[in-house]
Amino acid sequence: MAPPTEWYRGNYLISTSQSLLQPAVINAAFDSDFMPYWKALDEALLKEALSKSLCFGLYDLPSFTSQIASKAGLRQIGLARLITDELTIAYVTDVYILPEHQKKGLGGWLMECVNETLSSWPHLRRTLLVASEYGKLYEDKLGMRPLEQGKNGITLYNKAGEGSYFGD
Repeated sequence: MAPPTEWYRGNYLISTSQSLLQPAVINAAFDSDFMPYWKALDEALLKEALSKSLCFGLYDLPSFTSQIASKAGLRQIGLARLITDELTIAYVTDVYILPEHQKKGLGGWLMECVNETLSSWPHLRRTLLVASEYGKLYEDKLGMRPLEQGKNGITLYNKAGEGSYFGD
């Protein structure tokens, strides 16, 4: 059975619909102080990256029922992006909740929705993530653990590209 593509909680919606994503809002978040390791991309490049990913957009629902039904007036307040073949591997990246919506359990809920989707893939071999904080959230909600280098003969390698902000 396929996982849901929309989840509702109170005045919030999480959806994997590409048509609801708001690249300008995502870029504004990437360029903000609360996301120091990201920078905005040219909007055409961001749209291309989003289109090649499984994105979980988090939206603040409007107060009018007719707008909710038509999805008009949604305001994007968060994102989790999976770079994946939707079969064997997934890389979780670009996770954020706007500061004014933090401390409401939305980050945990977003990760639960991601995990529900990942858990529906019977051939999934590995989910990867690079995190500077919130490790406990990823451990609790996604079941992720730090990868012990060399364990079981596995070493994770890294090559920073021109767009890296880490300087490594």
